[in-house]
Amino acid sequence: MKTKRMYMTLMLALVLNLSACGDSQEGRDSSENGTGIAVRLSEEGDPSENTINGSTINESTVNESGEINAGGQQDKGTDQNNAEVGTVKDSAFSGKVRGCYYADGSRIIVGADKLYLYDTGKGEAVASADISMEELCAQTYADGYFVIGQGNGGGSGASSMVSQSGRGVYGYILNQDFAVTDTISFQDLLNDDFILHTAGAAISQDGKQIAFGGLQGLYLYDTSSRQVHEILDYAEEGMANNMEIVTMDSLAFTGNNTLAYVGSATDMSNGGEGFSVYGTISADGTNLTVTKKADYQVDSEDIQKGGNLLVMPQSFDKNNGTLLLVDTASMTEKMMTFSGASEGKDGVYCSGQGKYVATAILGGDSVTINIYDTASGKNIHTETVRDSNGTYFMRVPQILILDESRTCIVLLGRSIGEVDTLITTFGFEG
Repeated sequence: MKTKRMYMTLMLALVLNLSACGDSQEGRDSSENGTGIAVRLSEEGDPSENTINGSTINESTVNESGEINAGGQQDKGTDQNNAEVGTVKDSAFSGKVRGCYYADGSRIIVGADKLYLYDTGKGEAVASADISMEELCAQTYADGYFVIGQGNGGGSGASSMVSQSGRGVYGYILNQDFAVTDTISFQDLLNDDFILHTAGAAISQDGKQIAFGGLQGLYLYDTSSRQVHEILDYAEEGMANNMEIVTMDSLAFTGNNTLAYVGSATDMSNGGEGFSVYGTISADGTNLTVTKKADYQVDSEDIQKGGNLLVMPQSFDKNNGTLLLVDTASMTEKMMTFSGASEGKDGVYCSGQGKYVATAILGGDSVTINIYDTASGKNIHTETVRDSNGTYFMRVPQILILDESRTCIVLLGRSIGEVDTLITTFGFEG
């Protein structure tokens, strides 16, 4: 444990080192590209003793570049984290950071002026691709990466395909070197249908097929022939257990040529409003199953996949502090109960391999993150991030968890144009 004198000396050195960085925000230093300084906050100790730029910090370590590495002690008094906590250095990117997405191991995909493949262990971007999109989703497969998003209509940093084709939904297949091997315009694949959500597409582990759900049916794209065909017409074939499929909003390949999905359906006997369902279907369109979870309405735009788990947060207006998880290998349900009855309404986030789930709890000048172990359901870590600019806490954050290094990455303000994106990283015990 460093003495207080040594600790405050390091903090003074950090302040001096940050004086070369400019920022339009009052009371916060950041790099010139617009992402914020990573500051770890803790409720332990006397907050008046350890502060920088008006924000409280704990016994964090300062690396050679002068950044605060949030891998110090845990809020709950546990032993110091033995894992090497990853870092996100904003100097690696140009333009406003709009999102971070799990790639593999210690690597993440960062969306800014273009896409970056960033290694949090090395603290550097190892590759980039000239792609600029909104509402981005990223997936991995055996030989690389699949990203899908809404074209931004051009602008600085946009790829030629995006800038020429406007705001359609596009998919890009990239190899392990992060080079684009195929570009897919989903609107051009279908004559009389369209893809509903960027989360509504999935690539097979061998990279040979991409499944995606439209307004009228489920489709399969062959990456070798670059041809698409419909495997399920909802109105004609989407019936099971007296329920009729209306949409398939999220898809995942589960092995054995099978797809797991989450979507909506109606009761065939009395119609009425749609309700959330999940199930499986073979890639040839057969063996459809439909399951309704009683008294649980899924937020179709926030479904996530981590490892074998499908994580299905509840709709905002139905939230009661519980979370539905489905193991896609066995298609068995598991319910997780959060620490608070309203927890989950400000965001639920699954780690890349499904070992952890995080929730966000927004306050006027802070966000508190609770991390849960999905196997035991226990709350294993609590962390609070504060900033004097309350604008950061007017929208839900993005939270990314790396399983191997037990690193949590928090993005604030990524979708708010009037502020720079603030990135905070911290470690936790697993």
